[in-house]
Amino acid sequence: MKKSFLLLLLATLLQHAYAQEQLSLTQCYELAKQNYPTAKQKGYINESLEQQIAQLKSNFKPQVEIVGQATYQSDVTSVPIKIPSIDIPQISKDQYKLYAELKQSLYDGGVTNAQISVQKAAALTEQQKTVVELDKLKERVSQSYFGILLSQNQLKLIDIIKSELQAKITKIKAGIQNGISTQANLNQLEVEILKLEQRSSEVKSQEIVARKILALLINKDVATVQFESPLLNYTTETKIKRPELQLFQEQQNLLSFQENLITAKNMPKVGLFLQTGYGRPALNMLQNDFKGYYLGGLRFNWSLGGFYNKKHERNQLAISAKTIEAQQEAFLLNTNIALQQLDAEIKKLENMIELDQKIITLREKITKTSSAQLDNGIITASDYVTDLSAELQAKENQLIHTLQQALAKANYQNTLGI
Repeated sequence: MKKSFLLLLLATLLQHAYAQEQLSLTQCYELAKQNYPTAKQKGYINESLEQQIAQLKSNFKPQVEIVGQATYQSDVTSVPIKIPSIDIPQISKDQYKLYAELKQSLYDGGVTNAQISVQKAAALTEQQKTVVELDKLKERVSQSYFGILLSQNQLKLIDIIKSELQAKITKIKAGIQNGISTQANLNQLEVEILKLEQRSSEVKSQEIVARKILALLINKDVATVQFESPLLNYTTETKIKRPELQLFQEQQNLLSFQENLITAKNMPKVGLFLQTGYGRPALNMLQNDFKGYYLGGLRFNWSLGGFYNKKHERNQLAISAKTIEAQQEAFLLNTNIALQQLDAEIKKLENMIELDQKIITLREKITKTSSAQLDNGIITASDYVTDLSAELQAKENQLIHTLQQALAKANYQNTLGI
């Protein structure tokens, strides 16, 4: 008794776990974005940005430079007079110097801060490119997702028709025993059963392929997962919210920060310096001996050469800005065209689904009549199978059109960016 209870409890838990194993289309979208290799780039971009900022901030740390120099010159400083009893040293034409210079930037014209802003804007642009690429996964996920739903529903239809044929075969066998039906009718129905099994095998194969592709996209085993039929709200809203638009904005922001950097590079710079070294001659040019020395002070530097290129650099940025605007206009145009096409597709399929239902209603009546005629020996099994196959085809058409419309609605939402 205890063993039976444990088995029942285990079966209940397994059934509960299986019932929980469901995935929606939205969940598949999110899993695909999380697990796609490109998603890792976000972390790498952030790490790279941290390193770049740390490197740029080091510009305000003391900088040490060690310089060694040995020269020979054609002439040296000398005193052109001779004074009795005074020995004026002669400076050597070969001179040597080894020194270390410590520099501390006080004001760099805002270059470092401008460079940091540029790097941050560039990182945001790269991050947004990743978002755009990941968003494109939705279409691939939708194809596999709806492919699975189509296969599942096709299998259900095939099973229903097989059940009807099995019931009809039972009647035919009884009719053969009573001399009402013929073996040929039985053979015809059994052939049709085999065809349905063949069709079922084909559909199962298609479902397996779709599941494998989806499993790779979302990095999850979905061999036994149940997929929910999405209830997609269709709206003719035309406000596009695609991540590409944010990418265009980030690119424009990057150009703006690059323009600030151009201004900063042409500003004056101020810093402290301390130099200490050993050489011949040292600071006293009239002493021809090796001696140590030091000097320090405030250094002002303003390079005016950048002003020649400032105008050209800004013109280049202006051209880049216009290029981005043109790309955005082209993107919006193509997106609106795609939305119009999808809207027309959805409405076309809506009409087809309504007609499918009318066809199914009539086909069911025809099959019902054929079934009764077969039972009474008025028609052959071949005639009945023809009508039954036509009914199955009508139901498959409606199923295909329904899922095509659902896929079109999903694509419409993805194209819109909602």
